[in-house]
Parts: sequence; C-alpha cells; structure tokens
Amino acid sequence: MSDHVIVCNLEYAVRHLPDLSSKAGFKLEKTFLALIKPNICGIYHPSLDLLSSIVGFLLSGAKSVVIGETSSMMHDPKEQFESLGVNALVKRFGGSVRAVDLCEDERVKVRVSSPHALKEIDFPKTVLDSDVLVNVPRIGTHSTTRLTCAIKNLLGLLPQKRKFSVYHPLGVDKVIADIASVIRPDLNVVDAGSKVILGVDVLAVDVVACRFVDVDPMKVEHLRLVSEDRDEKLESLMKRVKVIDV
Repeated sequence: MSDHVIVCNLEYAVRHLPDLSSKAGFKLEKTFLALIKPNICGIYHPSLDLLSSIVGFLLSGAKSVVIGETSSMMHDPKEQFESLGVNALVKRFGGSVRAVDLCEDERVKVRVSSPHALKEIDFPKTVLDSDVLVNVPRIGTHSTTRLTCAIKNLLGLLPQKRKFSVYHPLGVDKVIADIASVIRPDLNVVDAGSKVILGVDVLAVDVVACRFVDVDPMKVEHLRLVSEDRDEKLESLMKRVKVIDV
C-alpha cells in the first residue's frame, strides 16, 4: 500500500488525472468493470468536472464504467443523478457508462473477519463484481464522525435505504471500520474545494484530508479503528504519510 498522497489544484487534477493517478501508485489495467462511488446522496457533492475526468480516464482501460450510489436519509440516487447533472454526463460518454442505484442491485453477504459491529455485511453485487473501485468523496465535517471523507464514503455502498436507523445505534464509526476491512478502493480522489487529494491508501488520504478541515485525525474514531485493524498505530501512519504537492 502506497504511503504517499498527491495534493493539487482542482483544475489541474481535471486535466491531468491519469498522470496524477499514476504518481499516486494506481495503474489502470485493461479490465471489464470499473465502479465509481461518488458521494451523490450526501451533503457534500464532488465536482462534476472531476467526476467526468475520472470517467474518461477509466474508459481508457475498462470496457464498462458504473457510477453507483445508494439512498440516504436525504436523497434518492436517481433524483440526484438528474438534478446534479450526472445523467447528462453519462449521455456524453455513450453506452459504456451507466448511473446505477445500487439499492436495486442483488445483494451478497460478506463475512467480516474481526468485526467491531457487524459479523457480515450485505453489499450490492456490482460492488463485489467490479474490477476497479474509485472512491470519490468531497471532504467535510460531520456531527457524528467528525470527518466525512474517503473512508466514510464507503458507508454509501450499503444498500439499505435507512442507514441511520439501522447502523448508527451500533456505532457508526465501528460500522465504517468494518466496511473498510472488507472493501479496499483502488484509488481515492477527494474533492477538497479548490484542491484535490489523490491516493491509493484510503486511510492515508483521510489523514491528509483532515488538514483541510482542521480536524485532528486522532479524534476521528473510524480512522483509529481502521489503523488498529491493520496492526498499526494511527500516530505512526500520520508520521509516515508523505504529501506530494503538484
């Protein structure tokens, strides 16, 4: 797992995403299905230009690209795909790209080997079938988890429509850590406003992202739990992560 993270201007990232992804340690192979998980149904939505750049990049190697999202307490994916311009983006790329409500997908149970809250998790089949997963959140603060960024965006892969009532009583940070122990994004591309953060290690990316919203990583429980699941202290990772400004 690469311990370096790329930080650059948003406009530069849109124009040079393949090169930046390579510098971050991600190599796009010829493959069948690439899944993009943007935070479409949350509070913070990533740049449509950035999303378009990611789609174009993935199509250089993948036969098919899916932009997938699940429902939240606030939003329905299909409504968000239309209102945020994702459907229009998909049409520009033709039939090789689809916007999909993953709540409508077949579900597959996956066992969590060392659970904090969930012994097994239901995932949409598309998530498990994808050859490449690109995680595309927009950074922000959160009243419950302090940070909402790359790792928390994985919560949006769960197909239950009422995630708050189902998972928050269990301890949402613990649930997020359980998801992160099973699902490992191949590339994380974070919209940080005028900046973009790229990296292959979701935890390293979130540690760097904390700097942009003035959050202490040590106070974000799911970051600590994910680090512990890797048998590493979060303080050690924070010291090891290298930021490359482009």
